[in-house]
Amino acid sequence: MRGNLYIGVIAAAGGAVLVSSVSNILALGFQSSELAWLGIAVLTVLVGRLSVKLPLPNCRVSFSDAFIFLSVMVFGGDLATLTAALDGFASSSRDKGTWHKKAFNTTAMALSANLSARAFAWLLPQGGLWGERFSAIDLMVPVAALAFTQYVVNTALVSGVVALKEHQSLVAIWQDSSPWAGSAYLAGSLAAAVVFLVVRELGVVSAFAILPFPGILYLTYRACLDRLVRTKGGVPF
Repeated sequence: MRGNLYIGVIAAAGGAVLVSSVSNILALGFQSSELAWLGIAVLTVLVGRLSVKLPLPNCRVSFSDAFIFLSVMVFGGDLATLTAALDGFASSSRDKGTWHKKAFNTTAMALSANLSARAFAWLLPQGGLWGERFSAIDLMVPVAALAFTQYVVNTALVSGVVALKEHQSLVAIWQDSSPWAGSAYLAGSLAAAVVFLVVRELGVVSAFAILPFPGILYLTYRACLDRLVRTKGGVPF
């Protein structure tokens, strides 16, 4: 009962954020320069298949966050929110999740991406990302805030629903899952920042340079988890 109520609250909050973002996108109109976003959104959904199951009930680490971070930097918070929502819905559909799981994953991803984008934008220097005096140093603090906010909000939301549904300790779930998720967010944000700097110099099409990163990170995580299983004498996840 409490789990369903929790899902309902998150779905309402995330749904409101998603509707607001879509409304802003429609109000501003879809620019031809943003067509590359469609490609990034499709790749985000496809790359979402590269996920590693953690040693926790119904918990996975996805490597599509690098595309969401890049969407924040290149296309702004509203399109990034929509990208994250599509990723959340697609991941639930692949796992044949129930309607409430789809609703939770879709809206939770939208909520965490939107809040992260707001933190990122708030810390940008005057003149924004495309100003003439903008440098890589100016990107460091906003990117750190982007990754940290996404990490805290997303892992808190997921840990909360797992704790309620599986009747486990919230602290224990957080401790077991947060190191894996945290390192994925950190690596994803750094990769997105590097690609964004390339985009500033070469144009938006170069955003697709981020494509190899999720595969590399997936293979690294897969190897680390397999080694952990062998060390503990367990069964591969």
